Amino acid sequence: MKSEWAVVFRTDNPIEASMVKSKLEDAGFPVFEKGETLGRIYGLTIGSLGTIEILVPSHLLEEAWEVISREDEL
Repeated sequence: MKSEWAVVFRTDNPIEASMVKSKLEDAGFPVFEKGETLGRIYGLTIGSLGTIEILVPSHLLEEAWEVISREDEL
């Protein structure tokens, strides 16, 4: 059965994308990062060429959103 993926987070900031991806991976989620390659090659971080999407399997979307929405506990 083919798994459908859904966007849980979208940004044009590579550091922010990396942090969200790591947070989800640390929580045990399978994660896929999708970004425009030309934007990274040429250092574009605005508009569609700079957009980075973090995807999770669609059946885990709600749980993943809860993980990235809650603030880290100190």
